[in-house]
Amino acid sequence: MNQNRIFFLDNLRSAIILLVVVFHAALAYMIYAPEWWYVVDTKRVLLADIFVIWADIFIMPVMFFISGYFGIKSFAKRSQATFWKEKWKRIGLPWIFGAMVFAPHTAYLMLASRDIPMSFWDFYRNLFWGVAYQQSHYWYLGALMALYLLMIIVCMIYPELKEKKIASKPSGRFIFGLGILGAIGVGVVNLIYSDGVWIHPLYLLVLQPTRVPLYLIYFALGIYAYRKQWFTQMGYSPCAKFWIPAFILMSIVYTAHKLLTQAIFQLSPTDYLVLNATLHSFFCLASVFGLLSLFKVTFDYTTPMWATLSATSYPIYYVHQTIVQEMNWAVRPMDTNAFVKYAIVCIVSLTLCYLIGKFVLLKIPAFGPSKRKSINM
Repeated sequence: MNQNRIFFLDNLRSAIILLVVVFHAALAYMIYAPEWWYVVDTKRVLLADIFVIWADIFIMPVMFFISGYFGIKSFAKRSQATFWKEKWKRIGLPWIFGAMVFAPHTAYLMLASRDIPMSFWDFYRNLFWGVAYQQSHYWYLGALMALYLLMIIVCMIYPELKEKKIASKPSGRFIFGLGILGAIGVGVVNLIYSDGVWIHPLYLLVLQPTRVPLYLIYFALGIYAYRKQWFTQMGYSPCAKFWIPAFILMSIVYTAHKLLTQAIFQLSPTDYLVLNATLHSFFCLASVFGLLSLFKVTFDYTTPMWATLSATSYPIYYVHQTIVQEMNWAVRPMDTNAFVKYAIVCIVSLTLCYLIGKFVLLKIPAFGPSKRKSINM
């Protein structure tokens, strides 16, 4: 067993990716599903809305934190050219292939699930490269490549950023400042874009503008955590006794806010924007630190099951959206309730994603384990 391996980060990433699968499966059953969502079912339940509202806030910030932590660790051991070449092989090429090959078919389900008659090729020529353009879940890989490029540029200007510093604990002021900085970022962007808007500058990146500030913050925090030797014997680890209750409390507060605030208090647009941005950022903060502390305390080890999930987590992420949406589409005609449909979609999707990931994608060099045994996402 590798004693230097930070197993709980591997395990947290694996758990988050499984959560992504069931999260995306739930959107078809939301009462207030996004208008553009791929497959919408006639059977819908409020519990799906509550689950999506809750999980939507922290899934990607956790992923970006882990990517920042291991990204700078990998970069510190490699030359700039080697690091960038490896990232293109591991992330860049699969991103372009997925966005160009799989994403158009997934996007087409927006029409099919709404009984809008149009052939796939008509959709592809007339809508996909216009109002319907998106990259499905592969947007994350594009965003990750952009962040790695930004990290390389910053490290070229400040080479010392690749070096570890003396282990130290962040101050309460520093952590609170993260929450305030995130609230300012979300609020300022929300003055221009509503939270549900996605943009695709130059058809290259696909981004949800209101989330970008938090992605930048937590990717940078991952880099900072590595440099400050968080999670090592002498370094900082979030206190589970504080952060887990904070995570639970903020989960309740934020979800209740999204469901009830406007109905009860009827705030002005400005007041609601400030409150929403603040709760959004501090719920994200509590979630990231809460999950880090939870997994550090309870899952900082490996077993054959965790090792398998770690090895297949990237392949599972890569194929999951196509499988989930096809399953949502397949069970749509069934005359049963949303809970049964959702259970079928989750069980079948998780099983297929795992099998395809393990027995197909892991045999492809871009998805197989690296020789250095490091997280490459």
